[in-house]
Amino acid sequence: MKSEKRVHKRIKPRGLQAGLTVSAADREISLDADILDISYSGIRVKLKKPIASHLTGNIKINLILPESNAPFCVHGVLKHQSADDECGIHYIDHVHGSIDDLMFECVELDETTVFIKTH
Repeated sequence: MKSEKRVHKRIKPRGLQAGLTVSAADREISLDADILDISYSGIRVKLKKPIASHLTGNIKINLILPESNAPFCVHGVLKHQSADDECGIHYIDHVHGSIDDLMFECVELDETTVFIKTH
């Protein structure tokens, strides 16, 4: 069994989507994606439409937070691309508090989290 090397726990929110803008050289590419998992250091997404080449340059991730419906934006760079439609992005130039907001709101969407509500 492969041991986990991650420092930060991954949360797998169900149904969360994002818009990505890739700024490379003299062009910008806009892509839509489903969020597969997030952590305090990065985010893994599945693109709605596969791309043939690796993403390069800075990547801006825009989404709406699931509970507050507040817009959220973070910047990153490509960490890995495992297929034409799936990639991992490492956060850069972000304020730690904003990642806290994202993680807090996505915990309730995590497929491994069970909440019992009492009145």
